[in-house]
Amino acid sequence: MIKTQNPRYEFRIFGNHLEKIEKQIREMAKEEQTRIMTSVYLLASGNPKNNIKIREGVMDIKVLEDEHEGLEQWDPFLVGEFPLKAETIKNVIFPALGVHYPAFERDEYTLEQFVDELISGDPDLSVAYVMKKRHGYTIKNVITEVAEIKVNGASIKTICIESENPSKVLKIKAKLGIEKNVENVNYPLALKRIMGLVSLPENWKSESF
Repeated sequence: MIKTQNPRYEFRIFGNHLEKIEKQIREMAKEEQTRIMTSVYLLASGNPKNNIKIREGVMDIKVLEDEHEGLEQWDPFLVGEFPLKAETIKNVIFPALGVHYPAFERDEYTLEQFVDELISGDPDLSVAYVMKKRHGYTIKNVITEVAEIKVNGASIKTICIESENPSKVLKIKAKLGIEKNVENVNYPLALKRIMGLVSLPENWKSESF
């Protein structure tokens, strides 16, 4: 795998009632760019340490390296572009998913063959198709993002603050009025909750969730 950037500390929330935080972000910085993209996420029920996705036919894996004061440090690696060799799928992707690899009937796989033949039939694996409209900001040199997303057709919003320096993330989080007890939810966990693969938190009935 090829390292794509230095690991960053992230704080991310999901919900449908994030207007107050969005307003704070817009008051503190101008929107720099809007991007629309689609991604395919691979989810394994027993794997909380890897964020595995495919975007525009390219697979990458983010590895959870550290946790610090409620933040998560993710280290991204590029796996490669489809079609992928069976050896790469066997030696890189399935170990990252934390499940046993199946029998391979091809030397290489297109994305469709990979999902249909190797992923869909495994009861421990799920696929999330995600469309994102991402609005990018920079607040005091800290990357901040507001995004509207659809997960297999279900709509929700997410806000993320990220930097190589965890103290900078914590400062922006505080400036945005996000309380210390607000849960940091990464993409794999959020997708699993939306798809009913893991239990919801106790506050799922509250309007702010």
